[in-house]
Amino acid sequence: MNNFFNNNFHKSLLLGLVLLSGNIFAQEIKMEFASATQVSDFQSGIARIESNNRVGFVDKKGNSVVSLRYENAYDISEGFAAVQKNGKWGFIDKFGIEKIAFNYDEVLNFSQSMAAVRVGEKWGFVDAKGKLKITPQYENVLSFTEGLAFVKKDSKWGVIDLKNNYVALPKFDKVESFSEGMACVAIENKYGFIDKKGILIIPLKYKSAKSFSEGRAAIKTENKKWGFIDKNDQLIVIDTFDEVDNFSEGIAVVRNERKWNLIDKEGNKLLKVDYDFIVGSSEGLFVVTVKRKFGVIDRTGKEVAPVKYDNILSFSEGMSRVSTAGKHGYIDKLGVEIIPLIYDEAYNFSDGMARVSIFGKTGFINKKGKEVFVETKPFSKGELTKLDK
Repeated sequence: MNNFFNNNFHKSLLLGLVLLSGNIFAQEIKMEFASATQVSDFQSGIARIESNNRVGFVDKKGNSVVSLRYENAYDISEGFAAVQKNGKWGFIDKFGIEKIAFNYDEVLNFSQSMAAVRVGEKWGFVDAKGKLKITPQYENVLSFTEGLAFVKKDSKWGVIDLKNNYVALPKFDKVESFSEGMACVAIENKYGFIDKKGILIIPLKYKSAKSFSEGRAAIKTENKKWGFIDKNDQLIVIDTFDEVDNFSEGIAVVRNERKWNLIDKEGNKLLKVDYDFIVGSSEGLFVVTVKRKFGVIDRTGKEVAPVKYDNILSFSEGMSRVSTAGKHGYIDKLGVEIIPLIYDEAYNFSDGMARVSIFGKTGFINKKGKEVFVETKPFSKGELTKLDK
């Protein structure tokens, strides 16, 4: 479910890079096995696996934790995985024990010990014990964040607390979940912000807006340019940009015309050189492109990995997947190629493991390059040089 409904409000930097590079980034897709099996990233030590229209879970050694017996499933969240059986949804724990009955037509993952559930056309919430805390009565809902959830009734969005008391009556056309004590809301395409008491703190006056992050919110003014305000609605970064990303680690990615740069929280440009594209901060580093080649820089503009690769994923767990001539490997945060570019498919590390494919076989490697394969036949010793020396 999108955080901001009926709105192109969030323009993804990832999508922009996809369009620029002509490639689809791995975080957004599932990897198809040679054996027509699909597997997700590891979460809480297990990964979701799908085969022949059935879903289960495996551990990091490829052993089955939950057999392929469900019709659909989500990844683990707060110790639970949503699973579908006989057309209905319930929840299991990471050991495969069915904890919440299969009574629901649709569910969302747990957030703040509450999960949104749908019965028929109406949404409500259950707690971690499976008790229906808020009976299904809403047309749509967002998950709880900061103790509050947006709910939709009579085609308008309002805010409830964990006891289903209204904090703000349904009156908004578009909403986004609470972040840093504020939530972005809109009526008739005018955007502002409410606080956790439902009070409109920043008037509905902007053409668009994004959630607060690190004390700053991106806003689009009447001149159709983006800037940043603080929580007192003071314009801290002048509205001069064609596109912006939220602040992360004190830095935001911004675009003017076709060139991208970095700014600090006062709006000062940090890079002497503009790039064709920049991906937002990941572990203090930035993926950049020049003439369709990819590299990595730090916040000062210092080159960490040369602009020579055909594609690079954002850093995850200290590693980043890099690609050249259709082969994939991994660099560390110093730009050193830790795992050679030998794989036909490869994805970012999650929970200490990364999905890879080579020689028509697919599974996982750890950060030393040692393979742990989900498919029934592991590599023979002669097929691949081991990297965990």
